Amino acid sequence: MNVSPRAWLQRLQSAFTTSAQLLAPTTAACLLCGKPQSEARSASSYNHAKLTTQLRKSLCGACLSAIPWLTRIACRRCGRGIPCEDCIRRPHGAFICNRSAVHYNQAMRAMLALYKYRGNEQLAPLLGDMLLPAFEAMTFEIIQQSIVVSSSRRKPKISIADCWDAITYVPVSEEREADRGFNQAQQLASHIARRFQLPIMELLIRSRHSEKQSFKTRSERMRDTQSLFEVNTNNLSLLASESHSKNHLIDRAVRILLIDDIYTTGSTAEACSKALHRYAELPLDIYILTWARS
Repeated sequence: MNVSPRAWLQRLQSAFTTSAQLLAPTTAACLLCGKPQSEARSASSYNHAKLTTQLRKSLCGACLSAIPWLTRIACRRCGRGIPCEDCIRRPHGAFICNRSAVHYNQAMRAMLALYKYRGNEQLAPLLGDMLLPAFEAMTFEIIQQSIVVSSSRRKPKISIADCWDAITYVPVSEEREADRGFNQAQQLASHIARRFQLPIMELLIRSRHSEKQSFKTRSERMRDTQSLFEVNTNNLSLLASESHSKNHLIDRAVRILLIDDIYTTGSTAEACSKALHRYAELPLDIYILTWARS
């Protein structure tokens, strides 16, 4: 069958248009609201210097602007944005302080539920990136304090790697991990450890299964967590040995960063820290890093 030159040209133009449409990148959708990025308000309108590329690419401007970053700290111990009655009642504890990335409001509750209860593990690196500003601020505080108390005339240069001996995380029960398929605290800890090339160690073991802490009152949380955690003594001894050889020249305690998703009353952080102190061969300085502060 003979085809005119004009018909061939039309066919080529049609094929080119179809190919261009197939090869063109699809409009990325916000992982939270589902709207295409092109239809949402630009992320550039949200001014936060600590936003990572991952966050900017995965969330639209409206969702980024809705993140309630916890930047004002009123309670130096638990990191809350207002004075904390729990810390007033219990000013001294087994850990030094907690710092959190965001306020745990309704939007953050929905975000965590998508990840933690509905298994949307695409959100894991986003939550990990959201932890970075709080982690870096906490580390900077520690470095500044170390420089101030240094007795040497020449102030030491302290890196993030020098600051931390190990990262660990709050364990979940075997039943909970089998149900969800992952431990959210472990994934957050792994994200920080990979980003800054820090050692991550399994130092804690959950001794029994318990009901969700979010369903309990403050007094119920305190009672329930008293005997909830045990220690992986082999790993703790290994950490003590490695830290002693690393820190004997600077004469400081073994510094551990314990990571969890939410800080509410501090009962979980306190119980984990007490268990670690109980079995430690060397003095410990335990710091808590959580994604959200309720």
